[in-house]
Amino acid sequence: MKLAGIVRRIDELGRIVIPKEIRKTLHIKNGENLEIFINDGNIILKKYSELGNIKELSDTIAETLNQTLKANILISDTDKFISISGNLKTKYLTKEISETVLKYINNRKIISLNNETINLTKTEKEKGNIIISPIISSGDALGAIILITNKEINNQTVNTINLLSNILAKHIEN
Repeated sequence: MKLAGIVRRIDELGRIVIPKEIRKTLHIKNGENLEIFINDGNIILKKYSELGNIKELSDTIAETLNQTLKANILISDTDKFISISGNLKTKYLTKEISETVLKYINNRKIISLNNETINLTKTEKEKGNIIISPIISSGDALGAIILITNKEINNQTVNTINLLSNILAKHIEN
């Protein structure tokens, strides 16, 4: 366990303030949910991932898209890749997403890139034809479905990725 060397007092309502430096390092934004665990007498705070709670469904969607479209499929929340199907699985699964991917997610619009290079993590890039479809649930940008292929992307493929992003979003809302 890393020590931050910071001490905080609990107020009369049982609240503590998580220092700005820690929130920034862990990409915790105002209004985000945290999970609270107790382990061996320690309180553990963990960022809550709506998509992490439907991992089985996102795994199924990634596998199905990969088999149907013969492309790499990556599904991320706003922190890391949670489901991947294709030859990039071992390279990126559970890795932290890049600021570039986060910007596309927060832009809230589906995008299609032709023969371009994208930083998927801080240190790793991929080149190809790329679709990034944000997953928007109850007005919040929760993640994205990303398709990477060497094949030409058509409107049907873009619409399919967008449809499945919407299905994941609706599943979270329910």
